[in-house]
Amino acid sequence: MLNGILFILRTGAPWADLPERYPPYQTCHRRFQQWVRSGIMRGVLAALAEDLRSQGGFDLEEAFIDGSFAPAKKGGPAWARPNEEKGPKSWPLQTAMVFQSRFAQKAPPHMK
Repeated sequence: MLNGILFILRTGAPWADLPERYPPYQTCHRRFQQWVRSGIMRGVLAALAEDLRSQGGFDLEEAFIDGSFAPAKKGGPAWARPNEEKGPKSWPLQTAMVFQSRFAQKAPPHMK
């Protein structure tokens, strides 16, 4: 059970992707939630970290866990103007640009 939980924590995989060599993912997830609520998981992780530290493979003073995720932005700043040679290449974007154009606004009704 613990190895299955540690596999998910180490890889960041969804619970449903837990390999078959571990107990069912529903059981592992339920047990993980129970252990977190009761404080058992904090003790387990602290004991594992202390064991690694005693073996010289881990320094608790230099380690932290960060669960945040910030995707990297491609290219330059958002406010920078794109190169004039480079335009929108996808057809959905080009279609949207046509419909947003002032020339594509609703025409006045035909008069006799």
